[in-house]
Amino acid sequence: MKKYSKKLLCIVLSLLFAALSVSLCAASADVGVVSVKLNSDIAGKTSADVDSLIELKSGSVVLHAIHGEPVSASDYAGTPYYDAFVAGRTYYISYCLCPADGYELPDELTDENLMIECGKNVTVYSKAITESHTRNENGGFDVEKALRIQASVLVDGNVFQRIIGWINDLILKIRAWSLY
Repeated sequence: MKKYSKKLLCIVLSLLFAALSVSLCAASADVGVVSVKLNSDIAGKTSADVDSLIELKSGSVVLHAIHGEPVSASDYAGTPYYDAFVAGRTYYISYCLCPADGYELPDELTDENLMIECGKNVTVYSKAITESHTRNENGGFDVEKALRIQASVLVDGNVFQRIIGWINDLILKIRAWSLY
């Protein structure tokens, strides 16, 4: 009698283990196609006004910062910019998207899993899956994936504002490339 109960127990435990491993694999689903729109009509906004800078159209991602802010802006020289965006000026904006709970980002980006709609005068110059390693309380490291999109944005403005913005950006570039 004991031989049959041990065999039955082993079969039940192996079926339970198989069901548990299948459910764990299914728990983290792919985010699917991530579709976003990057806006350039942001004059007077700051990087804290995240809702006006980027629109999440589809995909199971959320704006989330691993280190710093989910959306950060800088000028040509790489200096962080926190003030209101000026019409006619060019800013370099970095967007950080993380998967929503229960979802996972792919290992590589393709045109099939990332669609970026750019507003007028928005140019994406980098898009990549990045990893961040943070130490947990056990002494090990937790790995967190994020989708980082970097774009240059010429803030919408009239002709006069664009000319003044171009001159200001040119002066900034000359200062940044100074030999002293």
